[in-house]
Amino acid sequence: MKIAEATALIRTPLIEWTRPQSWCDLGCGSGTFTAVLAKLLAPGSKIYAVDLDTRALEHVPDHYDGVEIRKTLGDIGSPSLRLPTVDGILMANTLHFIEEQQAFLRRLLSVADRFLIVEYERSKPNRWGPYPVGFERLRQLFGEEGAERVARIATRPSLFGGTMYSAFAERTTR
Repeated sequence: MKIAEATALIRTPLIEWTRPQSWCDLGCGSGTFTAVLAKLLAPGSKIYAVDLDTRALEHVPDHYDGVEIRKTLGDIGSPSLRLPTVDGILMANTLHFIEEQQAFLRRLLSVADRFLIVEYERSKPNRWGPYPVGFERLRQLFGEEGAERVARIATRPSLFGGTMYSAFAERTTR
């Protein structure tokens, strides 16, 4: 995916982009969405980019547009992975790899209240998305954890068929 396409998926007026913030990018891969998030965030912000693939993390820069990027090698599905408390969490094409999605989100909500999610609009599993998370399923998952807002941001055709969507989820009360 190109940077402009990824930007169109996660840019939203629901986030105040003008103040420095800290975010986690879980399952960052080689950093396409990490770079987009860095472009959108104010200088002085920090991104914790987490992935299980050492080679992919080598492509993620340490800084981008005045934003510090701290790379972490780790399995996002492992309960032993320690995440810092942050302003938000980005998960692009990640959640569909997590079997215990409810427990995973519960754990993430202990470190952040705002989420940007990019997923495929499907309900049938396949080898590239064994635990699909269509938008209605995403609303259900976050709703069960007390999120007051789950809003679709954008959709686009997927190169692999079907549709991709992006969403913003937020819990405003603890």
